[in-house]
Amino acid sequence: MAALNMAALGGAGAGASGSMPMPPIDASKFPLPLPEWLVGNPLFTAGFGLGAMGAAMSLLSRGAAVAEVVFRRQVLMSLEIPSKDYAYQWVMQWMVANRIHGSRHLGVETTYSKDAAGRQTAAFDFIPSPGRHWVRWRGNFILVDRARETKTVDMSTGAPWETLTLTALSIRPNVFQDILAEAKQAALEREEGMTIIYQCYGHEWRPFGNPKRIRPFDSVVLDSGVSNHVFDDIQDFLQSHKWYLDRGIPYRRGYLLHGPPGCGKSSFVSALAGRLGYNICVLNLGDPSMTDDRLAHMLAVVPPRCLVLLEDVDFAVGQQTPADPSGPYAGVTRVSFSGLLNALDGVIATEERVVFMTTNHFHALPRALVRPGRVDLSIYIGLASRSQLKMMYLRFFPGQEDLSETFATVCEDEGLSMAELQGYFMFFKNKPEEAVANIKEWLDERRKVHEEQLQKLREDRCLIVQ
Repeated sequence: MAALNMAALGGAGAGASGSMPMPPIDASKFPLPLPEWLVGNPLFTAGFGLGAMGAAMSLLSRGAAVAEVVFRRQVLMSLEIPSKDYAYQWVMQWMVANRIHGSRHLGVETTYSKDAAGRQTAAFDFIPSPGRHWVRWRGNFILVDRARETKTVDMSTGAPWETLTLTALSIRPNVFQDILAEAKQAALEREEGMTIIYQCYGHEWRPFGNPKRIRPFDSVVLDSGVSNHVFDDIQDFLQSHKWYLDRGIPYRRGYLLHGPPGCGKSSFVSALAGRLGYNICVLNLGDPSMTDDRLAHMLAVVPPRCLVLLEDVDFAVGQQTPADPSGPYAGVTRVSFSGLLNALDGVIATEERVVFMTTNHFHALPRALVRPGRVDLSIYIGLASRSQLKMMYLRFFPGQEDLSETFATVCEDEGLSMAELQGYFMFFKNKPEEAVANIKEWLDERRKVHEEQLQKLREDRCLIVQ
């Protein structure tokens, strides 16, 4: 390559301007070898050739970028899973169970539990940390990109937003469907035989604690025929979707369980959910942050296959004390009776849901709440009848038919709740004769306590009047 003298090429122009001559440029320093005839061309050396080369390099760069995009679209496929989606936890747990992470940079998920005896156990599962990781599953190489947002967080939980992106070759287009199906099946197997209790956090439902073992349906002893009547009614409802639609009836069902406390209202809902294979969403109307709009929203976003439980629904009927003006919920309007009615059966009410309400004060509920459409079936769950006394005794002491008759005769007119009976039987495990022998003494002590409480209540009322 020959050396170029730009000043010689510029000639008169350079002399006229009075500028210093430019130093010669060595052609060997060009990124690509150039022929000598091109280097000696005055137009090329004046800048036109260099500009053309820059344009050509720019076109090559853009072509490479386009080719990369085409390659990614045609040869690669990706699946993006945000942390708000149900599948996010399924896929993360699936990765832990299959140990398919192959990175040295890991995150940890600690599972802490305590058994009935109080023994504590903790297990550590490792998952890919935020960043990019390569994994191999069934002969497929998959790029796992776990991205975490550091500037914004979920206000209801304080957890940062995350996105999990899986990228694989498109030679197997069903690989992501297979992964999601396997992750879902694994999640369902973990929940099999369990009832998940949901509570509302912010404006979404989240599982509360660990899943609970399904409660046997016959473990809640109600009066003769009550349990089966409710179960048959809800079964008929779940099988009548088309019937409701054809007649223009909103597809929802409301139940009201009323009666004295401790008689098994909430326990029956738990046992019924277990028999149906449903979970339970618990709505607390006494939550200081619960408003009419939030109540309607939570009823509209109930997870699938869930029973909604509104305990002590009379709270929204009575006079409510306003929120503390100096507290964290100052200025917040709590749920009102009209807001409850509209959420259950108003214009904004959603369909395809089953709502159970409980109350200890049925007569305090206005007729507007218990009318059909809001309460389609009202069930009284009262104090133990003779048949309940016998069934409860036989549940704790199977096969003791004669002793169950004696026990029911003694307790029949005492007005006992199922919670009181259960608490009494806990003192006589595997001792059916002693349970019958001590029942009269226990009832005498119970009457004495009740009389003392009644006398104390009378004295308090007298002081108030004075």
